[in-house]
Amino acid sequence: MPEKSTALNKEPVPVNRLRIAMVIDAYDDSTNGAVISTKRFVELLRKDHEVSIITTGKPAPGKILLRKFYAPVVTRVMKKMKTPLAVPSDRILKKAIRNMDLIHVQFPFFLGVRVIRLANRYGIPVVSTFHIQAEHLSMNAGIRSKQFIRYCYRFWIRNIYNRSDAVICPSHFAEEELKSNGLRSRSVVISNGLLPDYHPVMVDRPESLRDKFIILSVGRFAPEKRQEMIIRAVSGSRYRDRIQLILIGEGPLREKLEECGKDLSSSPLFLKLPPEELVYYYNIADLYVHAASVEVECMTVLEAIGCGLPSLIGSGPKSATSQFALDDRFLFDCQSETDLVQKIDYWIDHPEELQRSKKLYVEESSGYRIEQSYEKLVSLYRSVIRKSQ
Repeated sequence: MPEKSTALNKEPVPVNRLRIAMVIDAYDDSTNGAVISTKRFVELLRKDHEVSIITTGKPAPGKILLRKFYAPVVTRVMKKMKTPLAVPSDRILKKAIRNMDLIHVQFPFFLGVRVIRLANRYGIPVVSTFHIQAEHLSMNAGIRSKQFIRYCYRFWIRNIYNRSDAVICPSHFAEEELKSNGLRSRSVVISNGLLPDYHPVMVDRPESLRDKFIILSVGRFAPEKRQEMIIRAVSGSRYRDRIQLILIGEGPLREKLEECGKDLSSSPLFLKLPPEELVYYYNIADLYVHAASVEVECMTVLEAIGCGLPSLIGSGPKSATSQFALDDRFLFDCQSETDLVQKIDYWIDHPEELQRSKKLYVEESSGYRIEQSYEKLVSLYRSVIRKSQ
């Protein structure tokens, strides 16, 4: 990391109250997991600390706004996913960060690069979080190139992560992924965390679903989430006429997925819901299926198991989500549709075992409570600030 200057003379801050700048390109309407996670931590942080959000979007208290733009070639996808990039403005950024005790960068794009360089110059400590894998970008942009992926990681490591005082990784898998690509900065594993709202509750199913085996999946309708694989697996199941698939999310592939689902005897239910309304569906479903091949943690699986919903998870070399599976019966090869079909049929054939796993999943989720993650986050902030003084 470059030697830091102490060009800014910040006013003393009370020892227990920090001034934090949260830097994130999109904040308002995006259903991106990184945005949702950031909002949750900001809400907790603001109870004890001063938090400014440097971002795009609509004016609001505590927000410092920048202009937004959409990258050529993937403009349509970015708009569908509500994830614009921010145009860095040195005039705005210098004023925004000058009295901060710490900068926290969430996305590894142009805004993050510029903020970190200014922070390094002014001697302000920086924490960054590894939310986005290069494979996310390549799949959404339709780029099938290992060279592109290597370039992304080189750029991010050089300009974001190795210029940060500490890097937060949501899982041990994510930490190893960065280290294998050259991370030298301090790294700390802190889960995105599970809100207390996500817990088992007694709810009634709609009459139309009383006799159905409900399979649920929540996430962006985007290539890396691979909902099409789930639809095809339901179609190949021996119990296809009994299964009701519910897909919750939004994104550029919705129309394609709706077309794919027309062949099922019970068409998938496509729903767009705010996070707080998901608890009901986690509690009426019989099985959660997650087929994504690229994940640094996966908040929706964490929410599902917090509600006691057994989760069948795709296992692959670029996904951390298999860490939540109780055993191999809850894993399938994310490249094998046949394996997914067999696992779905297995669990429909073994309802007593599926029921017993609910309590075990709730116990599993207890180690990921957001309060624990929040304590680790604030402890990291204070450690980084102390070392920079």
